[in-house]
Amino acid sequence: MLTAAIMFLLLTVAVWTDLRSNKIYNWNTYSGIALALIIGAINSYGPTNNQMRRIFGSIEFGDSALGLFACGAILIVCYVFLNFNGGIGGGDVKLLAMLGAFFGFEKGVEVMLWTFILAAAIGIIMLLWSVDLTILVRRFVSRVRSILLLQTPQYPEGEGPMTPLPKCLPIGAVIAAVLVHFGLLSQLGLI
Repeated sequence: MLTAAIMFLLLTVAVWTDLRSNKIYNWNTYSGIALALIIGAINSYGPTNNQMRRIFGSIEFGDSALGLFACGAILIVCYVFLNFNGGIGGGDVKLLAMLGAFFGFEKGVEVMLWTFILAAAIGIIMLLWSVDLTILVRRFVSRVRSILLLQTPQYPEGEGPMTPLPKCLPIGAVIAAVLVHFGLLSQLGLI
């Protein structure tokens, strides 16, 4: 189906540009959002026949717009609270809003939640791969102690802030989109 091909192409370009230059460009996400809404409008208000449904899919305009706003709103909240030291950026917000527009509300939220789970798993693996385990344990104990004593966390002696890891959210989004689009989660017995 043409819609899925367009979505995966835009998603692949976003991951490539994010890994290459640490940016997800507006032209990519905004054009994807516009295309998803146009396809939804064609499905809602255009001629309805099986040929058109096979080409454009079955997403309706209202569901596409609701998916866009729901995923976008949730990611804006994440952006406000997690935009530090390489956390969620504005491109990530627009990328998942675009996926919400392509998938619609229900599947868009499902893709978003799986994206969070997969991105966290990828981030943990990358962290364990690149940082000495004793440093991680020391920092974890230090943070928990600071929280319990209501103190500002301090770096252990001789250690400074860690360099940010590469962004994992777009990579998680690709995997989540593939899993949800092709129904692999139910085939694997995960849902």
